[in-house]
Amino acid sequence: MQVSDYVAKFLVGLGIRHVFVVTGGANARLIDSVAAEANIEYIPTLHEQAAAMAVDGYTRVTGNMGAAIVTTGPGVTNLLTGMACLYYDSLPSIFLAGQVSTTRLSKNAPGVRQLGFQESPHVELVKPITKYAALVEDPSRIRYELEKAIHLATTGRPGPVFIDIPDDVQRMNIDPRTLPSFKPRKKKKLDPKPLENKVERVLKLIAEAERPILVLGGAIRIKKEEERARRLADRLGFPIALTWATMDMYETNHALNIGGFGISSTRRGNFAIQNSDFVLSIGSRLDSHATGTPASSFARDAKKVVVELDQSELSKFSRQGMKIDVKIQADVSDFFNVIDQKMNRIRTRDISPWLAKIADWRDKYPSCDPEFEKQKGSVNPYVFLRDLSKETAEGDIIFTDCGGNLIQTFQGYEIGKNQRVLSALNNSPMGYSLAASMGGCFANDKKQVICIIGDGGLQVNIQELATIDHHRLPIKIFLFNNHGYGIIQQTQDDWYDSRYHASRPEGGVPDPDYVSIARAYGIKALSIKSHAGMREKIRQVLDHEGPVLCNLEFDPNQRLVPMLKSGRPIEDPNPLMPRDEFLKNMIVEPLEVSRHLD
Repeated sequence: MQVSDYVAKFLVGLGIRHVFVVTGGANARLIDSVAAEANIEYIPTLHEQAAAMAVDGYTRVTGNMGAAIVTTGPGVTNLLTGMACLYYDSLPSIFLAGQVSTTRLSKNAPGVRQLGFQESPHVELVKPITKYAALVEDPSRIRYELEKAIHLATTGRPGPVFIDIPDDVQRMNIDPRTLPSFKPRKKKKLDPKPLENKVERVLKLIAEAERPILVLGGAIRIKKEEERARRLADRLGFPIALTWATMDMYETNHALNIGGFGISSTRRGNFAIQNSDFVLSIGSRLDSHATGTPASSFARDAKKVVVELDQSELSKFSRQGMKIDVKIQADVSDFFNVIDQKMNRIRTRDISPWLAKIADWRDKYPSCDPEFEKQKGSVNPYVFLRDLSKETAEGDIIFTDCGGNLIQTFQGYEIGKNQRVLSALNNSPMGYSLAASMGGCFANDKKQVICIIGDGGLQVNIQELATIDHHRLPIKIFLFNNHGYGIIQQTQDDWYDSRYHASRPEGGVPDPDYVSIARAYGIKALSIKSHAGMREKIRQVLDHEGPVLCNLEFDPNQRLVPMLKSGRPIEDPNPLMPRDEFLKNMIVEPLEVSRHLD
């Protein structure tokens, strides 16, 4: 068979049912081979960036590999933003590119910048944001390179991989029976004693804790260890703090769920983690978005245990001034293997006063302040998200974009039973959720997917409205339209005397009519301009069979509430509380900067 046919069958063998493509001269043969396979379907997007983001959404929903095929040069450079999303969130996927023929590779003409038309050094470009990248010049190496790529994509800390196949190599004949295979090195058997000894230290800290918090991070999702994480949480009975990657592991109203924490999270979550005396973090790298800056202010009076696979992530804490009492470099699965064996030896104190305090914070500081409902002439995002939560169903999938709408969703959407709330959490590009919703929708057998996106983000991948319409994907797009870049304006309020350069129409940002644009693409569209009748309109959108764009008119001066301003610890975000109220909420000693409002 030809190399391209082998590649197509290899993708089918991985269980991939859809591959996202943008056609070109150098990848037409690969796409033709995919088209010949009955058990896989190619989905053309209108931009390679969208193809990569669709792969991202597909991977998050299936929990398995996603794939894309693009052409040479700009086809690959357009992939980079979406590939980076998968790399920084540690998600496995495979990207295939057509390259110019081997005779036209500039490596064969020293000193020449480009030999083949649209040639680019694909492997060198993508290496920093992939687990593995290789150019296949010898057709007999295709099996080896594909198998090696998949092994690396799915082991250790997962991530995307990239295989570059020149146009002439795609057409070459091979005998699959004679192809050398990739044989991974056998993993060294780990000595269980060091991990067991560290877990013993953790058990002692658990037994001493009076104000504990259990942090569940993204590696739990990546390694599919949700069930064992929940079992440990139930055994401990500790309040649970969730990172963005695990925010949908528990329903919002679960008694132990304090929600998120960090620079853009809720007051209740930050008061809880900052006043704790013990933090057990499993599978989270505790980045600066979670800890604030300086990191030394994070859970500063707590004994801290961090379970993290990547030694580099563990090493960063000492450089940042954060003391970690027990560092456990381990795969979360290995950690659960050990602690499962010791489950009957776990001893905890009576923490009912701590649980009561957390319940009090939950009651006093809801995401949707009753005052927000009084807003006239525009939609308050927190009121909308509360109402959307009441209309969505068990098992619904929600993709949110970046910036303000991402933060507001994780602050204000009340997660229901078996719902997924997904985003590109670390690269966080504009335009992500529209394209990712397409991938998620195909992964979910074309069932309804909810897309939350800002007006700025929609513009970045607006061409994919045509893809959504072409396939009649039942994606419900809720457009957070504040006529500009609200989160940037908030930064400009804090640091640039509210000079809104490049963030509002008066600062040069175009502000088109999105309802008319959606209708031009063949998509039903409507607007919600106030709270009056909002739930009924949300219900109409969700009940519609096909795609819908619902334009939500926000006040351009709408801000994220709360949101940390640099220089303060995460328990003290803007808008600043009256100091007497703030100090009453603090069990640990407040930092000096938080004793005053200025």
